[in-house]
Amino acid sequence: MSYTFYYDESNNIRSLYLTNGRFNTDSHENPSPCFVLAGIACKGAHATSNCQELIDSLQLPPTATELKFKQVAKGGFLDNLKSAKVTQVLKWLLDSDYYLHYMNLNMEYWSLVDIIDDCCDHADKHGMLNYAPAGGRRQYVDYHKDALYYLMCKYKGDFLAALSKYRYPNVTSKNAAPFIKRLNEVAKKNRQVSARLGGKMSKEDLSRTISLSKLFDLCRNIESLDMVYTSDPYKLIDGLSVFYRHSISLFASSHHIFDNEFEIEKSFKKVSTLDGVLASSKFEFVDSKQFPPVQVSDVISGLLKNYFTFIAKTSAADLAEAKKSLTHKQLECLTLLQKLIEKSDGERSELLYYVMSQTEHHKHGVFLFDKDAKDEFVRVVGGNA
Repeated sequence: MSYTFYYDESNNIRSLYLTNGRFNTDSHENPSPCFVLAGIACKGAHATSNCQELIDSLQLPPTATELKFKQVAKGGFLDNLKSAKVTQVLKWLLDSDYYLHYMNLNMEYWSLVDIIDDCCDHADKHGMLNYAPAGGRRQYVDYHKDALYYLMCKYKGDFLAALSKYRYPNVTSKNAAPFIKRLNEVAKKNRQVSARLGGKMSKEDLSRTISLSKLFDLCRNIESLDMVYTSDPYKLIDGLSVFYRHSISLFASSHHIFDNEFEIEKSFKKVSTLDGVLASSKFEFVDSKQFPPVQVSDVISGLLKNYFTFIAKTSAADLAEAKKSLTHKQLECLTLLQKLIEKSDGERSELLYYVMSQTEHHKHGVFLFDKDAKDEFVRVVGGNA
């Protein structure tokens, strides 16, 4: 089955880097770790539902030249749920022959996870780990990537200072072991804080950092960080074109219509003749004013960026409480989003793509699908040395 995809993006920061021991995005107003590439899709070349009719029904101000998310919603995600126009868009989409599609990338998480891959490769090289208690290597790796991201969030100053000191990701072979040692010191700090608090830190948070520290102990003599290493110090993400390409590759026989993004288009043109996916796929960059489905995609990408930011920054317990406090109007809007995601997942699970931590997956389930916040999303799975 081929589809026609319409895209817009939200929070395309273009590059993520370290500056003065901080992320460059930390100075932004309302910073978010989430980049969202999202929109709507239909089977075949055309949908029977008419996006222009939806836009007309929203009765935008006469000065509006096209539909934009900022015209239908203000503030953060919980405020977005109060918008009658957002509710109207979601209801229309649910009743239409369009599907939702999205990719949520937690850029901070993605920029760090190669550290765990390198550590596990080192442990494998020396036969240090048995992954069976974790249910396999993938489960062990994902658990410790989640632990690393938790550590960064909890001790952000110390963690980013360590990255800056060793010019991450330009961590040379001679600095590989000292770098891991420093991260281990940050992990052990979490145990010391827990002891001072009389064990009041959650068992899950403590367990994951203890297991992470054990992995770092195994890597005290690590020779290099091959997956981490790049020649550019402090530059964590240099462009997001790889994710546009990934969206195309997932549905290579489909038609992909992106809102104008000149840097992405330029990068594609440089490699399109050498890249088999781009050379054989149908994609284009367009002026959204001429494409109503791209305008609707702007609403979807903006809403989902706010949603995944809310999920990333809020604890599972607080998410459960927030949902209990929703007004009838907010709950109606949230339920429409849930049903639209379920509709799309039922069509093709690949329409929904995530690059985020296990904890965020858990919180996504808690808030949108009423998973019990007290359920542990993963058991302690530290491999045996």
